[in-house]
Amino acid sequence: MADAANEAAPFVDFQDVWLAYNEELLRANHFAVEAIDLKVKRGEFIAIVGPSGCGKSTFMKLTTGLRMPSMGRIRIDGAPVTGPLKISGMAFQAPSLLPWRTTVDNVLLPLEIVEPYR
Repeated sequence: MADAANEAAPFVDFQDVWLAYNEELLRANHFAVEAIDLKVKRGEFIAIVGPSGCGKSTFMKLTTGLRMPSMGRIRIDGAPVTGPLKISGMAFQAPSLLPWRTTVDNVLLPLEIVEPYR
């Protein structure tokens, strides 16, 4: 019975999520993302597409806990997102390679610093 409940619960759950990048923008009601309601089941695949500047990276930062919403609630695997998640990783558009490391060492860096891999 518990397995059926876990399958029914969304793995990613955005409930009326809004984000303003700072307090001034929040007071001016100027939001980068507005009213996101999204539920993604465990094992489900989705794609977020759109032109540059439409909020794709901002959405991912919210999903991974790199940014907290101004309003609304985000839950991942049933737990509220309160900071960066250890179960996720992101590759940003701008390269951020460490020049003193080889290419292979740069690629392997997350495995060195992220639990439980190190």
